[in-house]
This record gives sequence, C-alpha cells and structure tokens, in this order.
Amino acid sequence: MKYIKKMLVGLILVGTLVTPLCAATHTESIFPSYTGLKTTIENPSINIRSYPSEYSHIKTKLNQSDFYILGMNHNWYRVKAGDQEGWVSKEDVTLSDELFVPYSKVLGEEIVEYGKLFIGTPYVWGGNDLKTGVDCSGLTKKVFEGFDINISRLSYTQVNDGKVVDKSELRPGDLVFFDTNGINTGHISHVGIYAGDGLFLHADCTKGVTLSSLSNAYYQRNYVTGSRILSEN
Repeated sequence: MKYIKKMLVGLILVGTLVTPLCAATHTESIFPSYTGLKTTIENPSINIRSYPSEYSHIKTKLNQSDFYILGMNHNWYRVKAGDQEGWVSKEDVTLSDELFVPYSKVLGEEIVEYGKLFIGTPYVWGGNDLKTGVDCSGLTKKVFEGFDINISRLSYTQVNDGKVVDKSELRPGDLVFFDTNGINTGHISHVGIYAGDGLFLHADCTKGVTLSSLSNAYYQRNYVTGSRILSEN
C-alpha cells in the first residue's frame, strides 16, 4: 500500500525550464542549494531507516504530515522530516516525477569510486602506495585511510575490524575475503572491497588493481566471508 499522495509543491516555470522554488541561492555562488521536494504523508507509519536497505535499522517513524525528499539511491529516497533524516522505500512513496531528485551517494559508494581511481596500479607484495604499488590489504587499508577510516594492515586481521555480513547482504564498501591458498579451508589470504552489482575491487597479483566478479568460478570457490567496516548513522 502506498501511503504518500502526490503533492509536489515549490516548482516554477522559467522560460522552458522547471526550477525548484526550494532551491535557495546565495550571493557567493551562482549554483542553487537543493533543499528537497516537499510532499505530504497520509499515514505516519512509514519507517525512516539509517541506510537505503531493508536490513538497516529503523531510526524512527514519520511523525508529521510534511517532509522533504532530498535524494534517491536506487529503490530508496533520502528524506528529511523535522530534524530527522534517513531513507524510505520508494514503495512507500508516490512521486510523479523524479526529474528534480538528485542521486545521493552513500559513503560506501564514495569509497569504491575513490578506489577505482587506482585501477591499473601494479601489484607489489607488501606495497602501500596507491600509485606505485600495493598488495591486496595495502589497497584496502590505503583506500579507507582516504576517508580517515583506520583498519589493520593484513587481510586476516582486517576481517576482525568490522562485523560479519552475509554474502547476500553485501553493500558497496564492505570488505570481502578469500582463501586463495589452493583448497578453501577458510584461511583468509586475500581481501577486496565490494563494489556493488556482484563486483569487487582488489589488487590482483597478475593484473594489479582491478575489478573482478564474485560470480567468477575461482572467487566463488574461494570466498570465505564479508565484513562491514562502515557503521550506520
């Protein structure tokens, strides 16, 4: 059941362009500051979650009639109601046009995008330089350091830096671990960063920093576990 009725306000026509009225401008910038599309709820029972996922914890329920849609991330809208901000499923919201709803990245996606900048960096055993050479755990440590997140240096200790997450619930920014010693006995010897869509970013000993698929037979066979470093806010 959809609880939201269409009620988009704050749009004006300027020539042939439609501009959000709620985009406040400032004298120091020629660019608008997006403050959201206002809509109204009919039933204050929609959960606001901490992350765009059905597995994330519920921060609160919408407790007022008006709220703003600030952005979207796949099947979720980022919303603000009073002083509360979080995510609601698109299934609970009726919105006639997403034209003015910007895509809202989560931290894990930003980490992955940063890591992708170093695709092609050569593999160097014990390497810690994202430009001249890294090994698998050197890559993960240095990429996370770019966001002031400190994790340990070795793959088999990095697995303890976060909380275990099921393979089916992996999010961009989660770490994925493998046993690449021949037979998968659960001994961790390789790590990468889950990039979404079944892909992960890692330092391959032959290709250097690259993207690979978790569905690849080799990585399917040698997959051990996933770990979530990023906490939900």
